Amino acid sequence: MAVLLVQQKSAEKSAAALCIRAGHFDDPDHRQGLAHFTEHMLFLGSKKYPVAGSFQHFINHHGGSNNAWTGTEHSTFFLDIEHSHFAEAIERFADMFQQPLFANSYIDKERQAIEAEFTLKLKDDGRRIYQVHKETVNPKHPFAKFSVGNLQTLADSEEETLQQSLVDFSQRYYIANQMSLVLVSPLELSQQEQIVRQHLASLPRGECNRDWHHQPLYLPDQLAIQLNVRPHKTIHKLVVTFALPGIQHWYPYKLVSFIAHILGDEGPGSLHYYLKNQGWINQLSAGGGVDGSNFKDFSISCELTEQGVAAQQHIISAVFSYLAMLKQQPFPAALYQERQQLLKWSFLYQEPSTPEQTASELAVNMQHYPIEDIIFGDYRMETPPDHLYRQVLAYFQPDNMRLMLISPDVTTEQSARWYHTPYAVQTIPTEQLQQWSKAPLLEALHLPAANPYLVNELNLLTPEETQAKPHCIAEADNLKLWFKADGDFHTPKGHIYLQLSLPNSIKDCKHLAATRLWIELINDEVHQRFYPATTAGLGYSLHVQKQGISIHSYGLTTNQIQLLHDLLEHIRHFTATISRFNELKLRLIQHWRNSHKNKPVATLFSQLSALLHPLNPAIEQLAAELESLQFADFTQFSSTLLQQVHIEGFIIGNWQPADADTLQQRLQQWLSSHPVTEPPVIKERSLQGLGPVWLTIPVDHHDHALVIYLPAQQKNAEQMARFMLANHLLAPQYFHQLRTEEQLGYLVGTGYVPVNTMPGLAFYIQSPKADCPQLYQSTLAFYRTFLAELETLTELEFSELKQGLLSQLQEKDTSLSSRAKRLWLAIGQDDHSFDLTPRITAAVKLLTLDRFIHFFYQLLSPEYDAVFLATDGKPVHSHLRFISPEQFERELADML
Repeated sequence: MAVLLVQQKSAEKSAAALCIRAGHFDDPDHRQGLAHFTEHMLFLGSKKYPVAGSFQHFINHHGGSNNAWTGTEHSTFFLDIEHSHFAEAIERFADMFQQPLFANSYIDKERQAIEAEFTLKLKDDGRRIYQVHKETVNPKHPFAKFSVGNLQTLADSEEETLQQSLVDFSQRYYIANQMSLVLVSPLELSQQEQIVRQHLASLPRGECNRDWHHQPLYLPDQLAIQLNVRPHKTIHKLVVTFALPGIQHWYPYKLVSFIAHILGDEGPGSLHYYLKNQGWINQLSAGGGVDGSNFKDFSISCELTEQGVAAQQHIISAVFSYLAMLKQQPFPAALYQERQQLLKWSFLYQEPSTPEQTASELAVNMQHYPIEDIIFGDYRMETPPDHLYRQVLAYFQPDNMRLMLISPDVTTEQSARWYHTPYAVQTIPTEQLQQWSKAPLLEALHLPAANPYLVNELNLLTPEETQAKPHCIAEADNLKLWFKADGDFHTPKGHIYLQLSLPNSIKDCKHLAATRLWIELINDEVHQRFYPATTAGLGYSLHVQKQGISIHSYGLTTNQIQLLHDLLEHIRHFTATISRFNELKLRLIQHWRNSHKNKPVATLFSQLSALLHPLNPAIEQLAAELESLQFADFTQFSSTLLQQVHIEGFIIGNWQPADADTLQQRLQQWLSSHPVTEPPVIKERSLQGLGPVWLTIPVDHHDHALVIYLPAQQKNAEQMARFMLANHLLAPQYFHQLRTEEQLGYLVGTGYVPVNTMPGLAFYIQSPKADCPQLYQSTLAFYRTFLAELETLTELEFSELKQGLLSQLQEKDTSLSSRAKRLWLAIGQDDHSFDLTPRITAAVKLLTLDRFIHFFYQLLSPEYDAVFLATDGKPVHSHLRFISPEQFERELADML
């Protein structure tokens, strides 16, 4: 087994990751989904630690986390935990792979969990379209297999039980020479080595050969075809895919990603720019697609307008026109050097990752790169020989292409297995292929110009220039600006957050809907205008937030203030065209109405947010208001939106005080043409005196779902500490009982859910077989059993429980971005002393076991103001009120 040990003295937790070269490609033909099932079963008991769920409980109890994933050719398991318990965690971790029980008592239960996971995604368009792809490739290639599994593929047979299949699979693939292990810890390397040798030396060994690598992904008659796919949601997409061989051996050149960068450009002369100006597309991305050790799909994916659906032939012709232009021109060395420079900086100035992230990334890299490039492989970018560049471009030919048109309007002939996706396969006529191969060059298409946002030098703050916490450098009637110079992470990056309070955006639901469309139109335009900035180490986002809009810029500090200034000027002078207004209005309404087809649990949480946030109406209300909005009314609205503006901002990172002064001057200059405005005061909705209440929210899904929200009665650090600790204790036990033991559903959990900064706790569960009254009764039964067990908790166990949460609370910021988010959130919550986390920490330390138990009994009180959001049913329970969401919203509004 390949082992990499990393001593990271600054690590606050120790972490490990094990990557195995075994994935769903290795599933036996008669046991599809077995790799995925094996991943699940490994957590359910081993010889030394036979109690199912004990591994997760141990990790969680000691301030850690763990998870796993199964891919096509690899599976990865990872964990982090307090240093003092690292050795025992590795012992338990190792026993999962060395001596798994695969107990019959849990095989059927976990088989039900896999079935629940499968049914959960039956209407997921990603899965549904993916299955069409699988059915139209070489059936002898393992990509054609069904990766998830269900009751049918995992059933016992006369020839072989599922337990025997698990044993055979693990013995064949879960062997040392298929594994790569990474440990990251402040422990000395010699100590880490001792842990590995002590606990992992007896991993099974053997040889494992695979016989599918000679199989091509596509047979000749599976190229030069068009797939017409009907989605569940309202989607219009055209995907142009080219079949490439495995590209891993080309990694030193990053050629495929470089070509994707050129084809995905959005500036003048680009394919995106041309197609969008024709009114045919809204978005374009390049380079995506499935890949494996012997294949790579290179896809150009276009989100189509309604005009674009009819212009499919013209779009494809433009794609080949752009490709012809690329093939005729010399290798674009200047553009390649820009990418080299940015990738070099990404390596030199990468922000620290958590020990768990580091371990996981390196364990996977060990499966792909030679030893000298385990760390550097993702960043290595050498200028390729010209013949290799030409070789790669040669794959971009019409006869090596597959088309996929995804639209509700397509004609279909058959239904994909498992997900029942309607689709049809058509052979593209030879005459059409020849026509595309001779597509004329379009004058409008050309390579990107030199990037105006790219600079040659970067300078870092010295440690002495770093400030301890943010301080307010400007406070006027319409501007408040905070600043923190921060060089702790040795990166030339920074963040700027601006909250623009716009009283005219929140007058009523129609204004709220119009503001969301306004932001969509702004983003639609600025993405093209500022695309070069996003390829030069800069980024930005604009979205509706609070009582207005939020702007966030990030990345290299050089030119970032100029980018933000340009964005603000663009916003000030923005005017919408009627064609884009109509197109994006339709797209936004479709997006909102498609959300009804999301997972039921997600729909319930969205409804909860709409009820508790007065400025976040339900999507059906927003859609109705937007549908009636005319262009003339929108133009009038746009002209008044910025008449009143108040800005609160925060600049943090590799900035000098002079940079903050420049930003302040730019903001004051921008605000000088606007009247002085105070931010509006928004009254928060309170649940006190309104619960417990049961609200039925119908959804377009076959699963049942229940969300139980328990809000705090006060907003203070003590309440936050209690709710956080409650979730820390409840989460693994609720999951284990209702998901693993009772098999009620796949999506099961609890969460700490602060709403309007008020702490709260939510139970959630989604089930394909149990209705909401049953989910309610099962949750209530769990809670009562939990309370009885809580009464037996010792002071020592309670102290260890608190320490697990304290370890998480006391973790230092792992990156500049995580610190920036935390401090900006504190500013938004008026925590100007920036000490909320220390106050919560102190409250956790002071919390006694008796008070904690009393707190749990309070939550169970019949009078507690709980909200039950359910997709169906009414439990027979006298103390619950059963009312409509509309009536409940009226009651909430009356409380203001």
